[in-house]
Formats: sequence, structure tokens, C-alpha cells
Amino acid sequence: MADVENVVVVRFTEPSNAYQALSVLKQCDAEGRIALGSAAVVERTPTGELRIPEGADNIGLVGTASGSLIGMLIGVLGGPVGVLVGWGAGALMGGVFDLDRAEKSDEALAALGRAMPPESTAVIATVAEPAVEVIDGEMDKLGGEVTRRPVAEVLDELEASEAAAEVAAREARRELREKRKAEVKADFDERVGKLKETLHVS
Repeated sequence: MADVENVVVVRFTEPSNAYQALSVLKQCDAEGRIALGSAAVVERTPTGELRIPEGADNIGLVGTASGSLIGMLIGVLGGPVGVLVGWGAGALMGGVFDLDRAEKSDEALAALGRAMPPESTAVIATVAEPAVEVIDGEMDKLGGEVTRRPVAEVLDELEASEAAAEVAAREARRELREKRKAEVKADFDERVGKLKETLHVS
């Protein structure tokens, strides 16, 4: 059976266990039980932002986590849009912030986002898994709660989120241009009116 590429989020109530879990994942990779792509320990703040603690022994991340799927996920799931829509790409479509739908959605981004609620610590990783029992079993020993979604689904939703954001940005720019045109016309009409009054022109 071929390995399945997944994005895995493992949530812990005890932050120190997240660091231990990262070490366990690396060990599983070294033993050939999984193929670990990139991984990071992340903390979600009370306000919903995601941050990578200093000194975390993360792997496969470039700079401040940019340049990797995990880096993009941290940016999207921890950004203002992610907080507003409950981390669901579909909920962003059309500019509609449907919180109830996002909370119940089984979409990849929504599910991964819900796996990291405010004031929690988690490990987020991309892995190729021959069987889910490897990670599930090891994380269960540490008290971790595992959520996984296929990498392909996550990429699809990230692309959909980007497209929706571009549409929303274009619409916002169009509305701003229309508003400015209306303001310029109103200002012009007001100035012409004042001139007519001053010059007694009908």
C-alpha cells in the first residue's frame, strides 16, 4: 500500500508534550515508519493568532516558516481571515463570513483550524504515512489529539482561499474607485453651484 501524504495537527493540553511529540515524530522518521516533511510546534494565543515559540526544534521551515506548506498554513490559520471565518476556506467565498457553517464544516482548513483552539499548543506537520496507526499510537501515549487531512485537499483549499481573497480585494478596489468618483462629482457640483451664486448665473 502506498504512503498517503497528510497534514497532521496534534493538540496537547500540556505544552511540554508538544515538544516531546516533535522528537517522537523525528524518531519515527529516522526508523522509516513515516516520512516527515516539515514540522513545527505552534501556540495559538488567546486572540487566535498562531506563533512559533522561540527555541522550538522545528524542521523543514525556512526563516520564519516561509517557503513551506506548513509556513503557509500557519499564516492562513493564524491570520485575521482565519480567525474571522473559523478557518474555513469555503466560508470565505463571496465575502460571506458564515461562522456556523465553518464550525460544522469538514473542509480541511476548517478542521485543522479547529484542532488548534485559542490557548492551545500543537505540533503541525506534513507526513507520508503508510498507516495512520503509527502516529495515532505514538501521540496517544503523550495525550495528543490527532487531526489529519490529505495534503492535496489542503492545497486545493489554500488555492481557493487565495482566489476568493483576490476577488474580494478587486471588489473592494472597485467600490473605492466608485466612491471616490462620486465624491469628486459631488465636490465639483458643489463648487459650480457656489460659483453660480457668486456670479449670479442661473
